[in-house]
Amino acid sequence: MKNFNSIKYEIDKERNENPKLKILSYWSLFSFVGIIIIKTIIRPKQLHISEFFIFLQGTLPNYFAGAGLFSLAFIFYRAFFSYENSIIKRIVFSFLFSFVGLTMWELVQYFMGYPVDYYDIIMTAIGGVSSIIIVLLIRIKNY
Repeated sequence: MKNFNSIKYEIDKERNENPKLKILSYWSLFSFVGIIIIKTIIRPKQLHISEFFIFLQGTLPNYFAGAGLFSLAFIFYRAFFSYENSIIKRIVFSFLFSFVGLTMWELVQYFMGYPVDYYDIIMTAIGGVSSIIIVLLIRIKNY
């Protein structure tokens, strides 16, 4: 079992070896800021510009959550699985971590009395896929 210092060391080591991870870190930060802006600024104003805009107000937080959690799982993957260097396994783990986790959250909300929104689940998957595309475009390699 790794302690906090060894995890921090692994993350710092990979960040120095692969500076392209900063781009993914910024994408994750942008995603979480997007959630905050939508939920605290845009939604309370109840802007009814169009039906599509209302749809985006409801589903974009799930898109950004899927993208942000994928990015965090991708960045922290090597800290927990330092013996594994396959980029494909890293992408699959990160996607499943974000998608399954957020889908389970939708199910928890169902038991709290809210309806399951399938568009939220779809937007979560699209957020994860867009993060996969970013990883492939910036060509993050294993070291």
